[in-house]
Amino acid sequence: MPPVVAPRPVSPAAAMAAKNAAVDKPVLRVSTQSKNDEIGIQTLVGDYLEKGTNHGKKFYQKTQKIAGHEDIDVFLYYWDARDGADFSGWWFGDQVGGSQVWARSTTHGAAPPRVGWKVPWDAPTAEPGLLFVDPAGVGTSAPAAVMPPAASAQANLSPAALQARVKEATAKVEAIEATCQEALGASKGLSMASGEEDLKESHQNLLKQQTSLVEVQKSLTQDITEARKGGAPATSSVTDLSKLSPRLRVLQTGLTTEVARVKGFLAKVQTGAANAKKQAELQAAEEKDSKELQETLPATKELVSSAEDSVEAVVMMAAPLIADPPDDEGDGLKKALEEVETAAADAQGKITEARSQINAKLQAARKFAPETRKTALTEFSGMQQKLTEAQKRLNPYKSFQKEFKARVQARKSLTEFSEQIAANELEVEKVTMMSSAADQGQMSEDEISSAEKVMQPAKMGIDSMLRTLETKMRTADGAMKDELMQMKDKASAVKRNLEGVATVLRKQRESYMTAEMLKQASDKVDTAEETLSKCQEAEMPFLKGLEVLPGEESNKALADCEAAASKADAVFNQTRAFLRTKLVEAKKFVPELSASMAEELKAHQSRLDSASEKLASFKKETLERKMAALMAEVIDGLSAGEKKIELLVKVAEIFSSDSLETVSTADLKDALEKTAAAEKEASAAMLEVRKVFAAKQKEAKAADAQAALTKMQSRINAAQQELAKTRKAAASGEKLIKGKEVLAEEEEKIKHIETEVAAWGKKVQPGEEEAALGIEAAQPSDEDIEAMTLAFTTGKKTLAASLRLVEGQLVGAPTSLKASLQKLIDRSKATLAKISELMVLTKDQRELVMSQAYVREAKAKMEDVDKAMEQVNDAELPFLKGIEVLDLKQATSTIAESEAAAAAVQAAIAMVRNFIASKNLEIKPFGEEASKPAKEEFAQLTERINAAAAKLGQFKKDTDGRKKTALMQEAAEKMSSAEAAVKELAEVVEPLTKEEGDMDIPEDECEKLVARLKNTQTIVTDTSNFIVARQKEVIGNAAHTDSIQDLQSRLKEAKAELVKHQKVASKHEQKYVAKKLLAEANETLAGMDAEVKKATDACAPLLEEGGLRFLVAASVRTLAAAWRDYMKDKGFSHEALHRDISGGADGITQDKFVEYLAKLPEALSREEIAFSEERRVAIFKNIDADGDGLISPSEFKEVFMQKFLCIKEITVTDVFEVAKSKTTAKIGSGSLLETYHGAQKDESNGMMRIECSDVATGKTGFVTIQSSQGTKFIELISPFSTFCKEMESAIDETIKCVAKVAGFITAKTKELVSAGKDGPLADARTELTKLRSRVSAAQEVLRKLRVDTANGKKEFAKKELAEKNAHIEARERKEAEIITGPASAKVEAMDVAAKALEEAAQSLVSISGEDLEAFATPIAVIERTEQLLEVAMKCIEEVKVSVAEQQDKLPKVVKGPMLEAKRELQKMLNQSELVKKQSAGVMDSVRGKCQRIVDARSAEVSGKLRGELQSKSLSVDRLFCEIASPGEERISEAAFCKYIEGLQGEAYKSEQIILLCRHIESGGIGRRRFQAFLQQYFAVVKGIALTDDFDISQAKTIRKAELEEVLELLEGPRTDEKVGVTRIKGKSLKDGAEGWISMKGNQGTPFLQEVEKPFYCCQIDIALEQDFKINGDDGLLRTLKVDEVLELIEGPRKLTFEPSLRVRGKTTDGSMGWFTARDRRGIVFAEADGKYYSCTSSVAMTDNMDIKDCKVIRKLGVGELFTVEEGPVEEKDAGITRVKGKSVKDEKVGWITIKGNAGTVYAEPSTKHYCILEDTPLSKKFASSSGGDDEIRVLAKGEAMHILEGPKEETFPPETRIKVKTLSDGGVGWITMKSDNVKPWTPYYKCTVIAPLHDQALVEGATAVRDIEVGEALELLEGPTLEGSELRMKARAEKDGVVGWVTIKDGEGRRLFES
Repeated sequence: MPPVVAPRPVSPAAAMAAKNAAVDKPVLRVSTQSKNDEIGIQTLVGDYLEKGTNHGKKFYQKTQKIAGHEDIDVFLYYWDARDGADFSGWWFGDQVGGSQVWARSTTHGAAPPRVGWKVPWDAPTAEPGLLFVDPAGVGTSAPAAVMPPAASAQANLSPAALQARVKEATAKVEAIEATCQEALGASKGLSMASGEEDLKESHQNLLKQQTSLVEVQKSLTQDITEARKGGAPATSSVTDLSKLSPRLRVLQTGLTTEVARVKGFLAKVQTGAANAKKQAELQAAEEKDSKELQETLPATKELVSSAEDSVEAVVMMAAPLIADPPDDEGDGLKKALEEVETAAADAQGKITEARSQINAKLQAARKFAPETRKTALTEFSGMQQKLTEAQKRLNPYKSFQKEFKARVQARKSLTEFSEQIAANELEVEKVTMMSSAADQGQMSEDEISSAEKVMQPAKMGIDSMLRTLETKMRTADGAMKDELMQMKDKASAVKRNLEGVATVLRKQRESYMTAEMLKQASDKVDTAEETLSKCQEAEMPFLKGLEVLPGEESNKALADCEAAASKADAVFNQTRAFLRTKLVEAKKFVPELSASMAEELKAHQSRLDSASEKLASFKKETLERKMAALMAEVIDGLSAGEKKIELLVKVAEIFSSDSLETVSTADLKDALEKTAAAEKEASAAMLEVRKVFAAKQKEAKAADAQAALTKMQSRINAAQQELAKTRKAAASGEKLIKGKEVLAEEEEKIKHIETEVAAWGKKVQPGEEEAALGIEAAQPSDEDIEAMTLAFTTGKKTLAASLRLVEGQLVGAPTSLKASLQKLIDRSKATLAKISELMVLTKDQRELVMSQAYVREAKAKMEDVDKAMEQVNDAELPFLKGIEVLDLKQATSTIAESEAAAAAVQAAIAMVRNFIASKNLEIKPFGEEASKPAKEEFAQLTERINAAAAKLGQFKKDTDGRKKTALMQEAAEKMSSAEAAVKELAEVVEPLTKEEGDMDIPEDECEKLVARLKNTQTIVTDTSNFIVARQKEVIGNAAHTDSIQDLQSRLKEAKAELVKHQKVASKHEQKYVAKKLLAEANETLAGMDAEVKKATDACAPLLEEGGLRFLVAASVRTLAAAWRDYMKDKGFSHEALHRDISGGADGITQDKFVEYLAKLPEALSREEIAFSEERRVAIFKNIDADGDGLISPSEFKEVFMQKFLCIKEITVTDVFEVAKSKTTAKIGSGSLLETYHGAQKDESNGMMRIECSDVATGKTGFVTIQSSQGTKFIELISPFSTFCKEMESAIDETIKCVAKVAGFITAKTKELVSAGKDGPLADARTELTKLRSRVSAAQEVLRKLRVDTANGKKEFAKKELAEKNAHIEARERKEAEIITGPASAKVEAMDVAAKALEEAAQSLVSISGEDLEAFATPIAVIERTEQLLEVAMKCIEEVKVSVAEQQDKLPKVVKGPMLEAKRELQKMLNQSELVKKQSAGVMDSVRGKCQRIVDARSAEVSGKLRGELQSKSLSVDRLFCEIASPGEERISEAAFCKYIEGLQGEAYKSEQIILLCRHIESGGIGRRRFQAFLQQYFAVVKGIALTDDFDISQAKTIRKAELEEVLELLEGPRTDEKVGVTRIKGKSLKDGAEGWISMKGNQGTPFLQEVEKPFYCCQIDIALEQDFKINGDDGLLRTLKVDEVLELIEGPRKLTFEPSLRVRGKTTDGSMGWFTARDRRGIVFAEADGKYYSCTSSVAMTDNMDIKDCKVIRKLGVGELFTVEEGPVEEKDAGITRVKGKSVKDEKVGWITIKGNAGTVYAEPSTKHYCILEDTPLSKKFASSSGGDDEIRVLAKGEAMHILEGPKEETFPPETRIKVKTLSDGGVGWITMKSDNVKPWTPYYKCTVIAPLHDQALVEGATAVRDIEVGEALELLEGPTLEGSELRMKARAEKDGVVGWVTIKDGEGRRLFES
């Protein structure tokens, strides 16, 4: 194959996919039908695997290797058209996208095509049969290939031949390279400028080289194919040949590119030549056609002009006739009309001729060249348009004579229209003049209305005329239409003028409306604010401190508040709606009005919103007050409930502990019980709260109450959530308890199974010696294997149950418990694995043994089946004697026996079947040796079972038939009995039918009657039911069917008779039944009461005696066990021991016995029998059964008697050792055993055995109590367990009895439901209902008895265990006491110290009120308690250390006393923490009491000092200096106490004042703290009233104190005892108002909160002004700098401003804008100027005043302005008034007449001009605060302004002003307070950068005391002050009290400290 320019190499992703694709099986098979391989077809034949995707389609790789060329791979792949269509399609190649390819298909399907392959790839056609591509396995066989023999191939391709081929191929490639490069070189120099022939020649040469190159490629491909046939020796040749392919590929690419380039040049050159030729031809055509057009145009234009002239002549001829028509219609007129029509016809002919000529020319012009054609069409189209216009003008005159009269009439109409337009134009001019006042500013309402009245008719007239003109124009034509159009244009112009005037008037109207609307808005907002003040007045009763007023007063106050709120709501809503509406309307106004109006309306809206917020707050508070009154009961209950929940949380806090798992189970249970009790109380309290709350919700149905209810609901929900959270925590504790109990129980079970499995493992697995000898398995007996299997089966079930239980507890268990549970799970699984291991080890023997055991058991069960079948045969014998119908009694009994026998057989069959089925499944996995015999046996048994089942089926069928016959017999007999009974009843009832009226019969007779009636009813009912039951059974049996029908007929008659008799006996029956029923009920209840008493008595030994007798019996058993061991050691018998104790006497006395028992523990070394004196006596009495005071030998022997209950079947053997024993008997489950002997352990097998006798049989022998694996066979019967069973039985029986009685009463009551309301039965029903209470009482007694006995048993178990372990506990207790002793001593010392602390504090903490205030030695107490607290804390630490040391000595596993010791140590630790808290609490109490003393003295002393200030008119600083020692900066304790002593006199208490002094400031009082002490301030935190009197009931409200308002304390605090409210007298910093105000309400709500005196720090430079009101620069004191500190003296106060007046005007230089006429401070900057006059009529300006002797300077027009310089002067002679004025327009000066001698006013003072009085800015916007870029220029004083709009009011929001004092220089003044200019300041600073603390204010020369660290806090003492460029302060370091100067901010602006 020749080489090919192959597609680009495959992408890395595709290559990787090719390498990594999974190899499954071939998907394609390539085959051929070719008989030779000249073209290398065999390279492609083979199987192909899918290897990945390339260009969106799968590609494949050949699986077979090419012989001799194993390194070459063959791929089948697809390549898209990205490299051109010539390289697209399906390919065979050596790699995907590689250079070496063998075959190609040009198709583009999803899969390779089956046929159509070109081989080689560039073959001209696809040869049929050459190559097939089929799916692998689809109708294809192995690849068909004709492979030449390898030897032949090797022979044909010798190395020399191959080398020759390589040389030949190389030569061809080099030759073609040379020729191609030559051709390429020749073509490189070609370009667009090259000649066409050169390009053609180069193109042909390149194509020729391409063809040659393809031939070389083909040759090279064939060479490579042939070379590959050479196998391995030809590898180097193939490689050399393959290296030539890229060279050819490069040439191919170069040739292809160059061919395309040259081809492109050639195409462009050829196209250019063609275009040039075409352009020359077009130019010639244009010249020719243009010449022709120029020749034809003049003549055509002449025709058009002639036609237009003719039309114009017609129009001119007709015009005079139309304009001035003759009066008569004579011949002259007729002739003139005819002439016009003749001229019109001539003109029409010319138009037609010209149009025809133009159409012909147009047809010819369409064939011209493009440019000429365009020109011709334009010219001819223009001519056609002219003809069309001419035709339009001519059309009206073509029938001129006919339409002449209409034309004349139209002319008259035109005249009328012209006159109307003139009239309307005049009206418009009037309106324009009337609206000219708008140029001077705002028109009045009258001016606007007058102008609108004039304008409206004019507008209507113009609109009407325009509509008429439109109508006329639709029918008019020609000149008439043109004239109408001119009139319409004129009318439209008039309308536009009118619309302009209307716009002016609309603006004036809107401006007027704007002012009115804004005034209304302001009024409405004012009204809304007034209603808000009414609301505040209404709430005053609540603002005196009484939150919940007395009932009537509260209701009235709430009603007033609600009424005021409702009224305010309505006003606010109306105002809000008004503002909203007007805002919408404002958008419809002109933009400038709309903007200004919207701005002012929004300002009003802001006022309203602010008031709305206050109203909402008022309504909210009113609702809260209302809800407080309504919810008082709920709040109280909820508070109580919350306290109980707090108690619950405290009780249950153990369950939230992080170390919950370390708490003992006993403590957890104890906490759980306490939590349950507390939870019950808390739940009950919350339930009551919810009930009360629900009731209140129904009362408070108003929508506005929902928020308050929701708030209360949230509080209730929060409490409920806390309750639920605690429940959840308690539940986790309960789960932990359960987990621990499960862990203990299941661990015991698993331990037992582990022991059992280990024991069996020893038997089954070989020991170490056997394993050493190579023995792989032990040889247990078959019996052992069987026992082991049973034990393992039971153990696996137990382990599975334990696993489920433990895994259930594992979820949610604490971490430590989870670990223990997981260990238990692991042990269970390990044990199960061990069981499986042992079962596998014994598999063969076990399977054989168990198979045999199963077969034996199955045969035994089969024998039971056979026995049961024998009983079946015996049962049916009576029917087999030949008597088909037996006597009913015999038949019934025989059938019953048959059914019972059949049931027994059925059960036996089912049992054996189930057994065999289950065992078949079990033996299925067994080996064949074990399972095959068993399966065969089971199969035989199954055949026997099936045979028995078949016999049973036949027997049951026979029995069923016999039963039906017997039942029919029984039905007939029952019917006869029923008839007889009815007959007997008739005889009894008959006498009663003959008596009249109500008759009482004797009770005995009545009883007989009722009994007879009931008996008869019962018999009839039974008979009826029996017969009905038989109806279904007789279907299909004709004889039986007839019998049933006969019986039913007889039954019907009997029932009818019975009904008759019932009616007669009914009355007597009711009386008897009622009496009998009540008697029976009472008797039943009496029996119930007796049973309840009996059950109560049965429980007495446990509930009343506490089970003492059973504890004594347990002690006797313990004593007997010790005696047995003693007897065994000594070889004593019972009798010998008795003689030893009694000393040979017949009986043992009490004294001797008690004395003996006292010495016995020591004698026998048995601690467990060390009983108390009381118990020893009780034991004696227990043994002395007959109570004769002596223990006889027989009574003594009974001490050793033990009784057992067999719980699992066991054998009795003849000797003790199991290995040597023989079975003598078998004891079944439930058997009773007795023995005087004790149990012993068989050491050979580890089993516990005992010698005993079977009570039932009397057989004696040895019995196993418990196997070595733990399986119990017999169980000891204790007196207590026997008692419990009897007690439980008694309770159960009594419960059944009571239930039976309850059922009896219920049933009887139901029976009497239909008895009606009256009569004996109704009365009996009432009595029965009353008796229910006795039943309920009995049920409650039994319920309580059940609970008490359960608790009693638990308590008894605890007591029994305690007594059993008493001796162990005694020993361990001694050990525990050794451990707890040292810590106990430390605890005692701690308690002593704590007690001393409490006693020292007692004298102070135990007093209150006046006693506390009179306490003289608080300092002594606090100093003493602080010393004792230190001692107590030391003791507490010693306790903790000691406890920790003793805890380390405890063993790791603790229980009993050691556990108690551990708990005791923990309690000591807890106690130390408690004592620590208590001691701290005592100290807190002492400090609290001292603080109360300080508070009392503080109020008193500060009040006296304030009095000093007022009386002596001192400042705080002066008073400070007066108290302090001269030259001191602090007031010492001594100085302070001395001064206060002088003020208080005898009331002075030294220690109290010292305490106060230290509280104010330790180490002496500084100026700032002294000032803070004297000047106390309170902030209002909730709205409250300021009143004129302390007594709330007498006080009158001054005003309401606002939120955050600050008041200075003047007097108080004082408490109004009548209402329980604390009040102070204060002075408001806001406005200086003084009055009394409540600090806290009577419900605890705080109204005031004490605060530091407010200080502020400047954030920016601020103006400090002299007065409250802002006076500009005149009132400025100085400018406050950044960081200056200000002390608040007064305020904050709101400074309100009067609206300023803003005017929009125009300057003389044309500038327009807004300026301020009067600012918000009242300063006037401009005012209306009366010197300006405006001309109302034209008037002359003359050079002098004399009208007769003057010259005209110039004429002044209407509206022109001038200023008056002189005058007005009245010339009496002339009767005129003149002024000297100066024209504003050109500043010419002259005299002007303002009023003529006829009264005409020529000029009048202008109201539209203002004169500037002070320089003021002119700005673009209305708002004066806009400033900045908004300013146009500054208006100078004296400048005139023409007013365009206004004046309008500009409102300003109020400013907050505060009066302050600067700390730097003491300056006092007012500042405006804003959020960005000042911030609150405190005297505490925090260091942000390490800074030095200096000894002086000046930095220069200062010495650093120490460095202040970052984060360290300092308290300011002096300053801040500026020292040079640095801001400095004197401060004290809180860390160590060092005082010095620091820099707050340095000269560079860097902050070192932040406040």
